[in-house]
Order: sequence, then C-alpha cells, then structure tokens
Amino acid sequence: MNLTVWGDVHQFHIAVVGLDARAEFLNDGGNAQAHVEQGSGVNGGGAGHARIVAAGTAPTLPGMHGTHGLRLALIATCVAAVSTAAALLAGGCNSRRPVDPIVALNTSPSPEEQLGAIEMLREQVPLSDEAKRALRRTTFAQGFNLANREAAFDLMVKEDRKGLREVLETNIVRMESFEYRRWIMEQIAARGMKDYTTVLVNSWAGGVPAWGNDDRKRPEYEAMAALYGSDKVGDALFAVMMEASPVRQAALRARTWELLMRIGERDRLKELVSSTAVRPDDVMLKDIKQLVDDLGILPETREELIWLGKLRQSASPAYWKMAGEALREVPSEQKVNFELRGIPVAMAAQRYAPELLKKTKEQLFDDLMVRLTLRDSGKHSADFTGWDTGSKRSERLGTQRAEVNWTDLVASNLALSMLDDPKVSARIFDIGDRDHQDRRTEYGGVVRINDAGQWEVVEVRPRVTGSDIRFEAPQELFDQGYTSLFHFHMHAQEFENGTYAGPHMGDFGYANSTRANCLVFTFIRRDTINVDYYRHGPLVIDLGTVHRP
Repeated sequence: MNLTVWGDVHQFHIAVVGLDARAEFLNDGGNAQAHVEQGSGVNGGGAGHARIVAAGTAPTLPGMHGTHGLRLALIATCVAAVSTAAALLAGGCNSRRPVDPIVALNTSPSPEEQLGAIEMLREQVPLSDEAKRALRRTTFAQGFNLANREAAFDLMVKEDRKGLREVLETNIVRMESFEYRRWIMEQIAARGMKDYTTVLVNSWAGGVPAWGNDDRKRPEYEAMAALYGSDKVGDALFAVMMEASPVRQAALRARTWELLMRIGERDRLKELVSSTAVRPDDVMLKDIKQLVDDLGILPETREELIWLGKLRQSASPAYWKMAGEALREVPSEQKVNFELRGIPVAMAAQRYAPELLKKTKEQLFDDLMVRLTLRDSGKHSADFTGWDTGSKRSERLGTQRAEVNWTDLVASNLALSMLDDPKVSARIFDIGDRDHQDRRTEYGGVVRINDAGQWEVVEVRPRVTGSDIRFEAPQELFDQGYTSLFHFHMHAQEFENGTYAGPHMGDFGYANSTRANCLVFTFIRRDTINVDYYRHGPLVIDLGTVHRP
C-alpha cells in the first residue's frame, strides 16, 4: 500500500492506495494523532472495517525547522501507528498471494502478486538469504510500483537493515522515481536511521535538476539536519569522510569532500590538510596536501580529485616543477580559489605569452574585448528555444565582467593567438571537413602546446559512434586532457550550422562534470567556423570566427 502525505503543517492526510481507506495526522500544539479507517474495500477486495487511533506528542527532531521539520516530526510520531495499521489492513489490500513469493518478486509483473509476495515474506521471518535478495531488487529494478517498493522497504528495515543500506548506497542515484527517492530520505530522517548517512551522501552528491541547485533545500540535507541538527551537518559529513576506508571507500570520501565544499566548509578542509598529519595509506589527502603545499590549490569536486590523482600518478617531477614556476608568476590576488584547470593555462602562458602573466584581470579583460571586436564576436549563438536554461544566457564577454576570472581571460587570449596560426586553423578545418562527411559521430580531442612550444590539435576518436550530434569522450581524451589546455569538439553536421554555434545543454553537463577548459568549433559557412570557449557554471565566451586559410 502507498501512504502518501499531503496537507499543511497542521493537518496531514494520508491516502492508502489499494484500500477504501483514509488516514489523518492531526497536530494540535505538538500533540499528534493518527487515524486510519478502512471501509468496505475496493474492487470487492475486502468487506471488513478497521479503525486504529494512535496519539502522542510530536518529538522535536534535532535541527528541524519550518514546514519540513514539522512534517518529519509528525511522520516520526505516527510511523509506528501507520505500520500497525498497514499490517491490520493488509487483508483488505487488492493483493494476490502467489505460490512462491521469491519467484513472484523476481519474475511476476503483477503488482497484486508482488504485494502478496511481500505479505507472505513478512510472515516468514527471519528471512532467508534468497528472500532478502528478492526484496532488495524492489528498490531499483523496473516493474515495481511505488506502493510495493515502500512495503518492501518497511520489511527490509526490520529484517535486512544492513543489506538494504548496502543496496541503496549503490543504487540510490540510479533510481528513476524521484518521488520514491525523496520518500526514502524522509524515512531515514523520521526513523532516526543515522547508520544510513552514507545513503544520504551518495544521493546528495548526484545532481537532480528537479530539486534545484540550493543544497540546503535538497531532501538529503534536510534529512541530515533532522538526524544531526542543522548546525552539525558539516560535522556529520566530516565524520563520514574521516571514518571511511581510504582504500575501499575512496569514492565515498571524494563525494563527501565535494559536499563539504558545496556547503561552505572550504576553510575547514584547508586546515585539515594543512595542519593535520595524514595517514600513510590516505592517498587522497596526501595528494591534496601536496597540491596545497606546492601550488596553493585546493580541489573542489570529485572530478578534480580524480584529475589530481592522475597527475600525481603520471606527471613527471619536471611537470610539477614547471607548474610551480608558472604559478609563481600569477598575481597573488588571482590565485584565490584557483582551480586545477588553471595549471595548464598558466604553464601555456609562461611558455607562449609570458606578458599575460604580468597583467591584472582588468587589463586582460580590456585587451580581450579589443581583440574580439575584430572577429565578429557575439554575432552567432546556439538556439535554446524550448529549453529551460534559467536566466538568459549570454556569450558576449562585455556582459560578463563579474563572472569571468583570470583563468578564463588568459585561456581565451591564448585561444585567439592559437587561431591566428595558419597551421592550427588549417588543422581545425581538416577535422571539421572529415566530421561533416561522417554521420556517425561528432569529432573531438584536446589542444596542447608541445615541448617545442608549438600548438598541437590532437584528434581523439570517440568511445562509441552512432549519433551525429554527440561526441562520446573516451578515457584516452581524459588521460591526455589532464595536462592539456583545452578539450574540444566540432559542430559540423552542416556547413550552415549557425543555430548550433556554441555549446548546448549536453556540453554544459560535460564542462560541469570535467571542470575542463573547453572549445567548440561550429561551421557557419563552408569557409567560416565560429569558436566558443566555455567551462563549468556554465560560462561561455564567443571568440568570434576563423576563416579557412
């Protein structure tokens, strides 16, 4: 059965799906009552009548606040009553008891048989290992409705708590039903399930556009605030990161690091790696500590931690020496919150255009504005008709003075110098022409400066083909990209492709994930390509056009 709550903070109503029933939670100054009634059943599925009333005082959950906090408090007060009601009313549910409940959960498409199987297993505790595995499937496999998933969850909390936690840790981000996922967060909070904090962390680390970008309005944050107190969420995340195994739970620790960054614990994290002795087997914190000590950079995201790890494994001592020398040339005021993507930019500037390292952000901005006026900048942009892109996007540098930073301006200046090289522009048109003929994929790769100080546009074949509007970046591109200046791809489906001149939604997702400096080359005409620089945020700068040499 599906218990769905709606209403205001004073009165909650619950619909029990599959029953001719109703339930109410009433709040009267903190005194909560749960009323559950069953009538004559639905579809002839039950003729009895049951009434349960439970009363109590809504507990004060740590850190609960506003409507959501009161909602969780009322759920916590009445969860036992509702469970009792569910058990007593089960006979009236529109369920059908199968011959073998485990087989039914693994194979039956019938919601009635699935619910009947769950009811049968509720009577067969302690559960066998086979029964536990069948119940765990209900959390992530297709073919189960919300009511049956919730019924299975309730049984597993009681009879397979550890197994349920482990399967949710792995599958919570893959759940297609955000309603069920939110319901799980609320249950973890209402039932005081602190041992499921890792489930909250794994869920929270994954983006859910429907839940917005405010971390403090995410259901995972609200659940942690209910469990620990709103002023202790950071402490709880720190405990997860420090108690997790550096070897077996490295991914969990990286996710937790990113969440701590997102909720404003940057100074605390920097203090952790600067003043605390690091365990010999803690590779992540050792790498971060070395990066902070050598270059003063504190990574923010999981991808940057992967990036750092790859650099520590593969980059030579000479690379780190050159990186340190380049960053010492960067003005100190520009190194506040400096990102990993700025390292190849600073190194390229030192070798190719050292004068850029001496300029302030304002000087770089003004110089770039002058250069862009000569290149048709802002004339072509992608069409976002039908897409919800939030505030109106701009690709014009002049409207983004506050948004761009030192790295963006130096990278864009370097890109323009690169495009002025006839060999480079010829290489770009060659790749574009071949991409135009190939209807199986977009083309892409990386841009770097070689040991001789020359530009290299390195084409990398996609991981898979099959769509002319996608470039599936392979691992090879990421491996080369960690020390490269730009990732790039082509929009070459047509020679007159102006409506796609610039990055689109998938490209923004790529930039947000990789944290790389990116370029996209789009045919405007057979002999003209528009160039856009973009990175996470998203931020886009239209660099104007380049002509076939």
